[in-house]
Amino acid sequence: MAHETNAQPSDEELVLALIYAEGPPFYSFDENTQLSSGLLINIMQRLAQSLNRDLRYLPTARNKIEHDIFNHKADVAFLAPQWLDSPEKLLFSDPVYSYQHAFYGLFAPKEGQELADAVKGRSVCLRENYRYLELEPWLKSGVLSPVYVSSHSRLFEMLQLARCDLIYTNTFRAGWTLSANHYDKAVFRLGTVGLTDDIKLAFSPHWKGKIAQVNATLAQMRKSGELQNIIDKNMSPTGNSQ
Repeated sequence: MAHETNAQPSDEELVLALIYAEGPPFYSFDENTQLSSGLLINIMQRLAQSLNRDLRYLPTARNKIEHDIFNHKADVAFLAPQWLDSPEKLLFSDPVYSYQHAFYGLFAPKEGQELADAVKGRSVCLRENYRYLELEPWLKSGVLSPVYVSSHSRLFEMLQLARCDLIYTNTFRAGWTLSANHYDKAVFRLGTVGLTDDIKLAFSPHWKGKIAQVNATLAQMRKSGELQNIIDKNMSPTGNSQ
């Protein structure tokens, strides 16, 4: 059975570093059943099975996830290379899934209005300890005023409470959140800056001999439709099961 602990990985295990505050559709932990669920869990269960390893989870913080892999506390995490300080120190699989980040607000976008004009002079709620390279020019120039929050689940709450004018989050999380909640104030997607995040599996270097097998399993899951089924199931608030 998959379990969560801080022990060192073994040759019989695949240890996944998980951001404990990640939240659905990616990851959630039920205190009553002591079970983990979510998009990341379902993908890794399938991968661990193909590698004949026991899956174990290491809950961690966003600013510690690289450190945990570098120091062999974990084997792997779901990451995009551009988010990391030292991506050259890790091994990356082929992309597992992709999404964009978008701005969301309580006002509808005006027809023909440029995104930069729609967000100019507004405050935006962002996750602390996350890197938003595409927003740095706007943040440094004062086009946007950041308000940092501790968890993804707080983003939409802060928007509803008018603690910020905008939120900026990935389209997977936004799609799940808007489907799972009936907010008093309507939420509108204002647009993206046009970039796509390819989420990969970031492994510690001693997994070099296994990357080809990992990629082969991912390719098989993609070709068979299994990977898309996992994504679709977890994007539905009623479809995500333990």
